[in-house]
This record gives sequence, structure tokens and C-alpha cells, in this order.
Amino acid sequence: MMTRDFSKEFFAAYHAAVIEALGEDASKYNAKIGSLLANNFLKGLEGLPADRAEFKRAMEEFMKGPFRFADIAELTFGNDDHTATLYVKGCDICQGNEILRNSGKKGICPISQMVKSAIGKALKHNVELTGSEKPGPVGECYLKYNLK
Repeated sequence: MMTRDFSKEFFAAYHAAVIEALGEDASKYNAKIGSLLANNFLKGLEGLPADRAEFKRAMEEFMKGPFRFADIAELTFGNDDHTATLYVKGCDICQGNEILRNSGKKGICPISQMVKSAIGKALKHNVELTGSEKPGPVGECYLKYNLK
């Protein structure tokens, strides 16, 4: 049987269509979608990561393999033990959000919620998404978290 990889264009259009179909309810489903994605990631592990280094390795491996939504997805934890950042470049979801913005609608990012939920569940932290920076072209961002 032939395997099928979806094009970036297909995924972007599909994401935009789903978010548009959810309408006003899209933002309230964002956290739920992220949590479900985090659960899927964690269920695929042999056990919960023992520390941040192991979590980073597992998350990046997942995002380079079966859950490849971007060309680059790199997770770093701050030296202060209270911060984390996911750097993303070439994100297919951002392209879908751009389709929405171009038609006057708001996009959402379930990846931001997925990482928040996965860190919380695996590393036993209360995690707050503190923001995102978009320094370059559409599809590049830094998602920033505070760990309590």
C-alpha cells in the first residue's frame, strides 16, 4: 500500500477550513485540541521523560518524525528553570492562519497549547504561555512559556 504525505498547501488550507468552520468557538477549542495532541505525544512514549533534557529530546524527535508540522521545531529550557521556548520555522499551521487573516478572520495555534499541556503533564509544572514573537516570514515564531 502506498503511503501519502500531504502537501504543505493542503494542510494549510485544511487547517484554515476547520478553524473557519468552528467559527466563534474556534478559540475555546484551541486548548482542548492542544491537550489532545499532547496526550497523543505522551501516549507514544515508553514512559514519561525523567527530566527536561529527556523531554526536549522526545518532543523534538516527535516533531521531526510523525508530527512534522514545520521544517524546524526546537525546544529550549532557560537556565533559570522557569522558562521554555519553542522555536518554529516553516510552520504549516501558520500558513493556514495566514489564509484566515487574509480573509479577515483570526487564526489559532494548537501547537502553543500542545507544548504547554505536554510540559505540564510530563514535567509536573503549571505552565503559562507568555507570548509569541514572530521575527521573520509567516511560519517563523518563538513560543514562550513560564514554568511554575
